[in-house]
Amino acid sequence: LRCRKSSREPDGVATNMEAKFARAAARDDLRQRRTAAAQLSWTGTAIRFALPLPLAAAFTFRAVDGLIFEPALNEAGLPPHALLGLIMATWVSLSLLSVSRPSVALALAATALGTLKQRVDGGVLKPPAVSPTAPVVALVTGASSGIGREVAAELARQGHTVVMGCRSAARCSAARVEILARLDVPGSRLVIPPDAALDLARLSTAARFASATGEATGGAAIELLVLNAGFVPLGSGGSGRSGESGLEEGLYAMYYGHQALVRGLASLHLLGPSATAVVVSSDAMRFGGFDGSLETGSGEGDLAGEVTAGCALPGPLPCAPLCWPAAAPGVSNLVESPLVPATGWSFGAYARAKLSGVLLAKEMLARGLVARSTSVHPGIVNTAIQRRDRDLPTTLAALPPLSLPVSFAEWEELLPSFGARLTDALERYALPLFMRDAATAAAVVLRAAVGPTHPTGRAAELGVHYFNGMGEAVGDASLTLRDEARLERLSGRLWELADAAREARAEKGGTGE
Repeated sequence: LRCRKSSREPDGVATNMEAKFARAAARDDLRQRRTAAAQLSWTGTAIRFALPLPLAAAFTFRAVDGLIFEPALNEAGLPPHALLGLIMATWVSLSLLSVSRPSVALALAATALGTLKQRVDGGVLKPPAVSPTAPVVALVTGASSGIGREVAAELARQGHTVVMGCRSAARCSAARVEILARLDVPGSRLVIPPDAALDLARLSTAARFASATGEATGGAAIELLVLNAGFVPLGSGGSGRSGESGLEEGLYAMYYGHQALVRGLASLHLLGPSATAVVVSSDAMRFGGFDGSLETGSGEGDLAGEVTAGCALPGPLPCAPLCWPAAAPGVSNLVESPLVPATGWSFGAYARAKLSGVLLAKEMLARGLVARSTSVHPGIVNTAIQRRDRDLPTTLAALPPLSLPVSFAEWEELLPSFGARLTDALERYALPLFMRDAATAAAVVLRAAVGPTHPTGRAAELGVHYFNGMGEAVGDASLTLRDEARLERLSGRLWELADAAREARAEKGGTGE
């Protein structure tokens, strides 16, 4: 028995060892399966949490146009920062709901976005009548595409004569042909001054265009001036400078160029006694600021973009005109914003250029050049300002293609077949969620042209008449000015610097080459 037992012991030990190995392997396998399951669970949770986020981003974009800066809400005790916080909290709640009930969260998110989109875009689809009693002469800059073309088309449809200001004569002619074919209106309603392209990056063209406008209209007084032309300034520091002046191209074209045009029209007595001016700005101006150097000496220090950088590098989104904020101790922001401190940061050249447009509207009124002057946020619009084929100042022609903010044309060049399909899909399905079309934006601009301005408040007293993305005049609750005295100084200072630049060009012969 002892021999049999001893002879069986090795087999028993081996069996026990095998059992232990088997149990250990089972435990490892179970641990691995649990780890994998946990990873899958976390991945699934993250995916479900993120499902409503694209709709949340679209909702927030559209809320800028018709909710966050809504005068009725702001004046009722819900300031912009509170509304923005409420929106953010709502979307976090929907994302948390999506973890357990994704279909319900997505349904609620889609309903919220659809409701807001209908209010924001559907509420302004019908443009107002401009001078319903008699036709007038209007001038629209940037009329070859986007908002400018739709403003020109609507004015022509209403029976007015529209002078089309464009940098490219070919594009201007093509836009005119398209409008005439679409509306079936007399060709005399759309006027392109011959041999006088309006390149706002060259001040000399503004004077020539003003003179040619007088000849083309027989000296008729302009009663509506829509200063719409704009673009996203590129580059930072010296890389985004105008070739004519060496100044930062966004401020130079959108402020100096438009100011030179207004000066040219006024010198020829082409602005009627009851003329209205509308400057197409943007709520991006709430991020804009000016460096203190502008108020001293000749204003040098940031006019060439030394402090206020452009957007050579991508902003928060690839197509965003706002740059990542850069520390700039001397920059002061003139308009209160839920996201921007009063001093010390620059958000790029685009924001500054759009803020300068608000000051341009104010200064035209203060100097008595027009009887009424407003600025307006047309909404976040799907136009050529986000594409490579937009009507830009000539100095951008030499920039490398891939340095532009977002360009669907790049996809079409790199992958012709796939890129074209991607472009079409994005423009047809994705962009309408985030942006409005140019025709709706044109209706907002025309509301700013004829709608009542806000009757009370410090902004109104200072001559700052600003309209939101619904074409509603906003008061102090929606547009709080941080430093009124500095705003007054900068408004006059910018005008004087633009005058000096225009006179300097004239002394040099005014070729602009």
